[in-house]
Amino acid sequence: MSRTWLIALVGAFLAIPAQADPVADFYAGRTVSITIGFAPGGGYDSVARLLARHFFKHIPGKPSMVVRNMPGAGGLIAANAVYNLGNRDGTDIAIFGDTIPFAPLWNADGVQFDPAKFHYLGALDRREAGVALSWRASGVETFEDARRRTVTVGSTGTHDITSVAPRLLNALAGAKFKIVGGYRGIPEGSLAMERGEIDGWQGWCWPCLKETKPEWMSGNKIAVLTQFGSQRHPELPNVPTVYELVGNDDDRSIMRLIFSSDDMSRFVAVGPGTLSERVEALRAAFEATMADAEFRADAVKNNIPLHPASAAAAEALLRNAYATRPELLTRARAIIKGD
Repeated sequence: MSRTWLIALVGAFLAIPAQADPVADFYAGRTVSITIGFAPGGGYDSVARLLARHFFKHIPGKPSMVVRNMPGAGGLIAANAVYNLGNRDGTDIAIFGDTIPFAPLWNADGVQFDPAKFHYLGALDRREAGVALSWRASGVETFEDARRRTVTVGSTGTHDITSVAPRLLNALAGAKFKIVGGYRGIPEGSLAMERGEIDGWQGWCWPCLKETKPEWMSGNKIAVLTQFGSQRHPELPNVPTVYELVGNDDDRSIMRLIFSSDDMSRFVAVGPGTLSERVEALRAAFEATMADAEFRADAVKNNIPLHPASAAAAEALLRNAYATRPELLTRARAIIKGD
């Protein structure tokens, strides 16, 4: 090959533009929304805004991010909206209330989504340590007190943990919880406890409680009746887990099914129909965000607990739940519906 031809060939090669990144091209200049099913001021709101401050940096194209609060029905309204009304292009992300991906298991009223069709990016906490708590002024100090007398607890929705947990504890552990619905979120429930309208609340994560209500902790305002994790939290060594409150393996299996969300919670998902290349990019961005030193420092600064899980781990947990033995699932459904 002559020198002239070689120079021409190299010039032609250099003239070919670099291959465009279709994911970056799509997200550049766009806005991605993070929808949560709870009101401003609670733990979900805090973690969603933390994620929004850092997640965008790791998404190709660096889109802007906004948080949308869509409270109601314990997060069910938000899940239905993202599934049915959201953009199916990777610009609508949801952070689910803990029990929302499991709601179809119970044939819950109002469910308008198939959890298997969401694309999960991961979960923000695999060790949330949810608790059932009481306001000490109510005179309820231990779970045994809840077995002896009626204890009113607030609820944000019939399908979320604030209703499911007390129903389960009534049916399997002999408690006497009375559920009072209509609260839009933990901030309203907090005020209700302080005013004496209700005696307690269930499903509040222990780290979140310390973060949002330090004055309750320092003032010894609350008592923890039971915890929902599979093991006692190191900071709650004298508080029984729900599994210790029941007497047989089948009951423990039902507890494990329903409280599995407490071993992994705050699922992050993008709507169905999103192109696979964007899903993979978002999953990679989620993993990168969880490892981001600035993100983790921001979480520590704002007392937000993080024990993230991968997309694969989140999907495995859901698969296992949906593979529950039919007879146990039938019994669990009856308990949750109050039959």
